[in-house]
Amino acid sequence: MNKTLSALVMAAAMPATALAADYPSKNLDMIVPSSPGGAADTLMRAIQPGLESSLGRTIVVRNMGAGGGALALTRTATAKPDGYTLTLANNQNFTLEGLGNVGFKYQDFDYLARITEEPYLLVSNKNDQWQDAEALVADLKKSGKPLQVGTSGVGSSTYVVASTLGSQLGIPVQVVPFDGGSPAISALMGGHVDAVVVNPSEVLSQIRGDRLQAVLSTGSERSELLPDVKTMKEQGYDLAVSQWRGIATPAGVSDEVETAWVEAVKKAIEAPEFKRFAESTGVEVKPLFGDELDTYVSDMADVMIPASRKVAENNAQ
Repeated sequence: MNKTLSALVMAAAMPATALAADYPSKNLDMIVPSSPGGAADTLMRAIQPGLESSLGRTIVVRNMGAGGGALALTRTATAKPDGYTLTLANNQNFTLEGLGNVGFKYQDFDYLARITEEPYLLVSNKNDQWQDAEALVADLKKSGKPLQVGTSGVGSSTYVVASTLGSQLGIPVQVVPFDGGSPAISALMGGHVDAVVVNPSEVLSQIRGDRLQAVLSTGSERSELLPDVKTMKEQGYDLAVSQWRGIATPAGVSDEVETAWVEAVKKAIEAPEFKRFAESTGVEVKPLFGDELDTYVSDMADVMIPASRKVAENNAQ
């Protein structure tokens, strides 16, 4: 009898989240900070069935690409940290803060899982003049024209990377923001911009189909998918940064929520359908969780936030 009473007293003292062993008990909102059809949206749609199967609930995907993802991430950061509002996190969590476009800090999120990691590519239409960074710079200095580079919205990481490439390469770059990666790629193929900054999974089929070419990569090493594309580092430039995509929530969710999502992601990336998606698009699945993910997020913030602040300062001049 005393043991029973003691257990009841202990239970009464526990927070409600610790007692709720039925998470999730309702549908979940996944806010994607990009327009439909972009890389983030495509990844979410591909992994969604596996996540829903593991979690036992419907995930309602909401695309909010406005402001380079500012609306989506602000909506997530200010939501109740109960595990029912999530976002597909990426470098926008850092670039928007560095550009000064939002009121949140990257620490206002709990990062539950990294799903993929890819380098950025500078991609152009096929030509004989821009085979690598050296050839690109030489041709542009000869012509005296700025390089028009299409990117996702102003707050996106591709916008920051494109601006950073200009200062690294020592050439004038005119960054042209679009409402997502897909419109930027369409503009390139239509001849409306000179190049785009995107991730390999967004343009792999066009590159393999010999319709587009990758001029350079920002990865720390060459991509296995595009082994002929030189990195910035090996071409003598001090830039190595990658895009990543994962699951984040408003800061303060329970351990139960984190555990549920870690297990869901682990199962979803092993689903045959998702594996076929990864193989066909070339998306590089590199899961990361827990303390290792926290360290990774902190390291990426240390790179992307200062780079974004520098872009903001240059734009203000």
